[in-house]
Amino acid sequence: MAQPILVVEQLRKNFGGVVVLDGVSLAVERGRIHGVIGPNGAGKTTLFNIINGVYTATSGSITFKGEAITGRRVTDIARRGLGRTFQVARVFNELTLLENMLVPTVPQRMAHRAAVEKARHLLSLAGLSRLEHSPAAEISGGQKKLLEFMRTLMAEPELILLDEPFGGVNPALVDRLTELVLETNAKDGRTFLLISHEMPSVMRLCGDVTVLAAGRTIARGTPAQVREDPAVIEAYLGH
Repeated sequence: MAQPILVVEQLRKNFGGVVVLDGVSLAVERGRIHGVIGPNGAGKTTLFNIINGVYTATSGSITFKGEAITGRRVTDIARRGLGRTFQVARVFNELTLLENMLVPTVPQRMAHRAAVEKARHLLSLAGLSRLEHSPAAEISGGQKKLLEFMRTLMAEPELILLDEPFGGVNPALVDRLTELVLETNAKDGRTFLLISHEMPSVMRLCGDVTVLAAGRTIARGTPAQVREDPAVIEAYLGH
C-alpha cells in the first residue's frame, strides 16, 4: 500500500445541536483517485470544507503529507499543495478566461510570460483556447467547471479535491473533464479526492471509494465492492 497523502481520523462537525459529521475517517493514497459518495445530506461537502480549511472541525484530526493541518487557514493549506474545486464553479465572471487562469500565479510570483504560456497550454488541453479573451460570464456552467479545474492546475497542487465536478455538465464536457483527470493522474501522479453522484464517472475514475451516510462512514472498498454492499444499497434505496 502506498503512503497516504491525506489521513482523516474521527472527524466530527456540529452546527449548534446538529451533528453533520460523526466520526468520519478515511485515508487517501498518494497517486490515487479516491471517491466519496453518499446520499444527499451525508456530509460530503462539509468534509471537504473542513479538509481545506473553510470550516473548523469540532473534533478529530487531518494530516496532509505527514503534517497536521487541522484548523489551519485556507491559504495556508493551499500553499502546502492542496487544491479545490466547488459544486458551483467559483470563477471571476468579469475577467477573461486567460486572466482567470493567471490569478493563482500572483502569490507564486511567477514570471508573467511563463505564466501566460502555462495558462494557454492548459486552456488548450481543455479545449478552451478560442475563448481565452472572452469574459468568464459568457461561458456555460460546464465550461466554468473546466476553467476552474484547469486554473487549479496552475498552482500544481499535489492533491485536488473535486466537489461534484460533473453535476449539471453536458455529456461531452463530462467526458473531457474525466479524461483530463485521468491524464493528470497518470502523467503527473497527482492525487484526487472526488465527490460525485455520477456513478458511471466514479466507476471509471476511482480505484478506492468511501461511502458516507448521515455523517458516518458506512463502507470502504473498490467501486464494485461498495456498489454491492448491503449498507450502501440501504442508504441509497431503503430496504
